[in-house]
Amino acid sequence: MIRLDLNQSNENLINSHFQELCCDNFKQSRFKGGQSVADLALSSLDITGYAKKRNNVYPIEKRGSSNLSPYIRHGLLSLRDVWDRVEEFKYEDKSKFRDELLWQEFSRHLYAIIGEKSKNYLNFEVKSNAYKNNNLNEMNCIKTIEDELEDSGYMVNQTRMWYASHFSLRESIDWSVHEDKMFKHLIDGSRAANRLGWHWVMGSQTGKPYGFSKFQVNKRASMLCNDCNLKFNCPIENWPESIETSPKNLDMDFDIISKFGPTEIISYSDSDPTHVWLTAESLGDNDPALEQLNELPVIFIFDEILLKHLQISTKRISFLIDTLKEINQKKELEVILGNPFDVLKNIKFASTFAPVPKYRKITDSCPPTLEFPSSPIWPYRGCYARFLAIPRSCLCCLPKGHFSTQSICDGNIPTGGRS
Repeated sequence: MIRLDLNQSNENLINSHFQELCCDNFKQSRFKGGQSVADLALSSLDITGYAKKRNNVYPIEKRGSSNLSPYIRHGLLSLRDVWDRVEEFKYEDKSKFRDELLWQEFSRHLYAIIGEKSKNYLNFEVKSNAYKNNNLNEMNCIKTIEDELEDSGYMVNQTRMWYASHFSLRESIDWSVHEDKMFKHLIDGSRAANRLGWHWVMGSQTGKPYGFSKFQVNKRASMLCNDCNLKFNCPIENWPESIETSPKNLDMDFDIISKFGPTEIISYSDSDPTHVWLTAESLGDNDPALEQLNELPVIFIFDEILLKHLQISTKRISFLIDTLKEINQKKELEVILGNPFDVLKNIKFASTFAPVPKYRKITDSCPPTLEFPSSPIWPYRGCYARFLAIPRSCLCCLPKGHFSTQSICDGNIPTGGRS
């Protein structure tokens, strides 16, 4: 167990303690972490023309993406705050933008339900005529997408869809290899939004695969085709052929309600907490536990065993360090590289529920003294509220017998605390 000195530079910290835990040498992303940076990004947000520009890829200055996703993913900006921020924009821009926020919340809660089962196909098995492409390194579209991912830690929505479609429906490589590569490098990387996005693209969620071809590249980033060595022999000239989907049962045999966390503050001990434990899911000033117990010292733990397994990019670690350094300016903060079970078992701590499997594993073994509910977009529990704004196909992953489409759209959302 190592206590990190945040007075050191990001580069020194990473080179000294994270070299064997990351997939690359130190590299700073163009995204700087921290609450003040997130607040500035939100206050300057302008989604004028978003409905028309959101799918633009290149040139970069033509893009319509908000670049807020790294801050949303780490809880520096709440989905609700971002939702409210765009209220005064035109309906067509606002509605398209808010659809993306709803997808974020839906994916978080779906992942909370299925967890590691998201490694497998969901509602449909997918078969395609995948083949080994010997010209992969010469495909300018794929190479440019990967270069941006590895250099900046970011991809716009369109290129995420292209990349996922290509490596799940065309290439004879296990799709999870490239899904994992995206997760390693994306500053906003989460198994919820990232992996479930792949399922949507390959058709595992809805039964309708998203085919990627030269048509999309020419439409959204024609420069990539014009500068490609394979422009007269393009391996993606046509849509992928012979993609077959067949329904399958998604085993959901567990208590769903417990996966969403408490609806109110839950006390698991007669003692008062002495620390607030922050997770990477909720690092903002508006973290419920941090906000209500603002006089307590704060602890953050880099899970050494998990990081060694994940091998995420140094860009992601650097973003977290940026954020922690800013917290350290306002709070008494201890940052530890080690095993969270060993650290937390000896501490009376409060925490905010995080809808990820590892949080539940830790708190099942080391229960918090106080546990605070997380904050969904809507004031009642469950991301399934207001799904009239989301394509009904999104609902197909919900287990039969627990929710009906009609009850969801009527706002009859199941509630419940952590078991």
